[in-house]
Amino acid sequence: MKLKKMQCAEKNNPSSGYSVCLMGAQLNTGNMGVAALCASCVKIIRLLKPDAEINLLIGHRSADPQVLQLAGEALRLRVLNYRLSPKSVFHQHLLGIFFLACLQKIMPLRGLRIKIIETNEFLQTMHAADFVGDIRGGDSFSDIYGLRRFLIGLMPAIIAILLGKKLVLLPQTYGPYNSAAARLLARFIIARSFYACSRDRQGVTFLTDTSNSPRRRPRVVFCPDVAFLLDSIQPPAAEIQPPLPSWQASPVIGININGLMYNGGYTRSNMFRLQFDYKVFAAHLVQACLEQTDAHILLVPHAFGLSGNVNSDPDATRDLLSTVPETRKNRIHLLMQQHNQSEMKGLIGMCDFFIGSRMHACIAALSQGIPTVAIAYSHKFFGVFDSIGSGHTVIDARTTGEGDALQQIFEAYKKRNTLGTDAQAKVARAQRTIVSVFRDMLCYQ
Repeated sequence: MKLKKMQCAEKNNPSSGYSVCLMGAQLNTGNMGVAALCASCVKIIRLLKPDAEINLLIGHRSADPQVLQLAGEALRLRVLNYRLSPKSVFHQHLLGIFFLACLQKIMPLRGLRIKIIETNEFLQTMHAADFVGDIRGGDSFSDIYGLRRFLIGLMPAIIAILLGKKLVLLPQTYGPYNSAAARLLARFIIARSFYACSRDRQGVTFLTDTSNSPRRRPRVVFCPDVAFLLDSIQPPAAEIQPPLPSWQASPVIGININGLMYNGGYTRSNMFRLQFDYKVFAAHLVQACLEQTDAHILLVPHAFGLSGNVNSDPDATRDLLSTVPETRKNRIHLLMQQHNQSEMKGLIGMCDFFIGSRMHACIAALSQGIPTVAIAYSHKFFGVFDSIGSGHTVIDARTTGEGDALQQIFEAYKKRNTLGTDAQAKVARAQRTIVSVFRDMLCYQ
């Protein structure tokens, strides 16, 4: 989608020197969904504020700049990193930064507060920013991955509130909350935010109900997932084994195997309470694709955790392949290497039909008009798909049996041409909505 540069009115938009802090997303990660969110946010902000300086405030070992190829330009994003390791220095440790934020908050004199802030580069950059946005990886404003991860993720947002910043909760999913502590903290952050965006309609209702205090009420808006605007780039060379035929009449079915689901979640014990064994389901899915279609199958990892990591899609995909007899592998093709977020989208664009369990692998397909079925482990899938009228192609593995899931997949496959056509116009509308919402947020800061 080509979009003109649309800037705010001059009185609201001194583009020169405009500083943005983006939290909850980065480029240098094995999770292509998180990278897609980062790249898309940067693209939209630069579209509306071409001269904006964008800082990534993230948990990362390195403070080296991260580079995004955008419109032919190598854009260097400044990184202000925090650490969690007990070996890290006080001023770089998240708890140290949090302590300094609390300390400046209780100081009675503004001069003392500023001096404390100036002792820490992370705080100084956030304090000086014109826009502070938090996207939390799209789905981590929840304790679905554990309360500890939720608490760590909240701390940068709390620091922004302690500094008196107008915190913007960028388009994401809210909940579920499995503990009273998580619900209480979520309400605390939402009530003190300036803008709260939900990428699904259910989240808008939740945000509105949560922020019903007349004293503390953010602007609540619906905004589709920003990754619908991610650029799609064909990599110059992609190692696919065996190579896809250069020309073929048969369709290509893309399948993304979610390593976290494959391993039972972080607990390795059906953490998401699925109705079927996802590992067994994945094997049956590949087998059924081979038997019921003449398609070639392209296996597309989308989260490249270290080998042995519970989150590794490549590990899960290779394990799945080991269960397929050699005589049946001639139509199964595996993407062998990691590419950046836009190149991954370009590779997914080679498919005629897509089945995914990583949200942003599915969005990469949907946003290119590819008929897509999601195998969901949380409510976030339905909300995002429904935002473009495709909620009917989400299969909730928490409530659906394996047999019904496979049946629904192949019913969708038979209707794939219609599904793709229906989605394209709705994706274009979603893209326009995203830009419009960001324009309002950037202007009202």
